Amino acid sequence: SIIHELGTVRMGNDPNKSALNKWNQSHEVKNLFVCDVAPFVSNPDKNPTLTINAMAWRASDYMADLLKKGEL
Repeated sequence: SIIHELGTVRMGNDPNKSALNKWNQSHEVKNLFVCDVAPFVSNPDKNPTLTINAMAWRASDYMADLLKKGEL
């Protein structure tokens, strides 16, 4: 059987319905980024590794931009 354990730290625009924004950044704690499988609330049985890598890279680019602007 194929099992990929995933979390439930939902992404979304509304802080009342989600814990993270589209950059995997916490709505409540601005220097907290979740870059693993936790934002995946469902999985069709495919290996999520490449998607995790892509999302972590995207989030790190966003973090670098925030650091350059002095916003993080």
